[in-house]
Amino acid sequence: MSASDPKQTLVNRLSTRFLEYQYHDNQYIGCCDRILPQHLNTQILGVKMSELADLLALVEKIPAIFWGVVIGSFFSLGGVILTNRAHDRRLQEQLTHDRELKNRDREMSLRKDVYLAAAEAVSAGLIAVGRFADFEIPHEKLTEGYLDKASSIAKTHVIANESTAKEIINFSNELGVTFLHLFAKRLPLLGQKQEIAFLKDQIGAFAKERDRNLELMKQYNLDGVNDQRKWNVLQRGFDFEKRRIDEAGQKANALAATFFPRQLQLVEECVQQTIRLGRLLVPVVVSVRKELELPINEAEYRKVAEEAVAKQVENLRKFMQEVKALIADRDV
Repeated sequence: MSASDPKQTLVNRLSTRFLEYQYHDNQYIGCCDRILPQHLNTQILGVKMSELADLLALVEKIPAIFWGVVIGSFFSLGGVILTNRAHDRRLQEQLTHDRELKNRDREMSLRKDVYLAAAEAVSAGLIAVGRFADFEIPHEKLTEGYLDKASSIAKTHVIANESTAKEIINFSNELGVTFLHLFAKRLPLLGQKQEIAFLKDQIGAFAKERDRNLELMKQYNLDGVNDQRKWNVLQRGFDFEKRRIDEAGQKANALAATFFPRQLQLVEECVQQTIRLGRLLVPVVVSVRKELELPINEAEYRKVAEEAVAKQVENLRKFMQEVKALIADRDV
């Protein structure tokens, strides 16, 4: 058979076309669990190619301006999404910042309340130091005002930073030591004052008894009775009470002569201790103000504090001179 035989050529073409369809069919349904008949596969492929061609034709019919609107809408939607995400992020950051700010404000408010209460306790402590020289105040009442508020100072240890806590502890310790020191100075003088008061009470009682004897002596004279023994008894009673009054008065005067100078020394000691504690209070105030973020010129504050101390010292000196002059005039 010749190679140019038309029949053979047609068979070869049909065979080739068949093999191509077979190849495409196998590629399309090769992943399935069963193989469809060849003519059905060919029909399915044809339908799909036709649908794809129809879809492409439909797309080609859409105007270009529509695609511009679609693409523009896509970019607009993307911009809105990005804007919303950025807004959400900023909102979250703002909420976090506000929460931190509120927590900080609440903490600072708590610190201010605690430190202001502690300042009142410190003031009461300094006032109590000056009360030690006043012997009209009962011994157990000297530090009463301070003790009622001392717990406020203990609260500062909960919120204070290290530097502030160190200064507060130092001041509190020195204040406690000062109380003990002044108690030791006051006790002997308190006993001396109580002894003077006891002698004065005795003098009053002796004076009443002396006056009673004097009235009896007057009555005796008015009655015109001549009873020497009775008169001698009245006279001895009068003289005895007078002698006791004189002795008690001498003791009281001797004690008072030493008591008042020692009391002045205690007054001077109280003022000096107040000044010393005031100097120790300066770093406490500076540290607390820094912790509360309140502006302060530390050098200027220390300068003002020292000027106030100098004035207190000068006023104390003048006071002591005037009191000593009064005592000297009274002795003369």
